[in-house]
Amino acid sequence: MTIYWERCDLCGQYRPVKKCSLIPEISIDVHCCVACPYWMNKCTVPAWRIETRSPQTPPRRSLSSEDKEKLLKELTSLLRSS
Repeated sequence: MTIYWERCDLCGQYRPVKKCSLIPEISIDVHCCVACPYWMNKCTVPAWRIETRSPQTPPRRSLSSEDKEKLLKELTSLLRSS
């Protein structure tokens, strides 16, 4: 994927542009692509696809009741000693 800093055919500003998927003759920047009225209804593959990624959290492992009791005793002993 190559992004060129060229002039957007809609707004005229110099930004990274890609070819519009509906009208391939024009180059469009991300702001004009998202603001396009066809984006929600007719454009199935927008030039600038907006995606968000959720952070991957590792699965939590639970402690057994014996381990919990042992940990609690250890912590209370540390509190008493200080």
